[in-house]
Amino acid sequence: MASCICIVHSEQWPLMTFDATESDKVKKINEHIRSQTKVSVNDQILLLGSKILKPQRKLSSYGIDKETTIHLTLKVVKPSDEELPLFLVESSNEGQRHLLHVRRSSSVAQVKEMIEKVTTVTPKTQIVTCNGKRLEDGKIMADYNIRRGSLLFLTMHCIGG
Repeated sequence: MASCICIVHSEQWPLMTFDATESDKVKKINEHIRSQTKVSVNDQILLLGSKILKPQRKLSSYGIDKETTIHLTLKVVKPSDEELPLFLVESSNEGQRHLLHVRRSSSVAQVKEMIEKVTTVTPKTQIVTCNGKRLEDGKIMADYNIRRGSLLFLTMHCIGG
């Protein structure tokens, strides 16, 4: 299988170079960029000339099918910092719900502090999930593609055995 060298240009970061194959999906390039820049895949736009590459498509669908060097341009779309009214569902308190007003730019740590104010459960003992994914400290709400009206679920660490 033929391979190609991807060179990604951006105004904000130094050149990124890595190998790919024609059968790789564009998302593989997006993930590589995310690992280098911490820009979420949803906030990236990759351009091949004037053509926007879609994450679910293979490189070969853009005519990249032989040993070649492809030059891509990375554009970063700043997520809107809209307010997201979310409901927090407590698993330990008969499913009690609390309305939280967070922003797309809110960190998970900030959200956990909000949760502590309404539930008295400390951030250290909180396990917060949304759409089946555990929210990790060091990330922001936009990293999880959380939308207004989403449900956050709160459970607590169980100590003992």
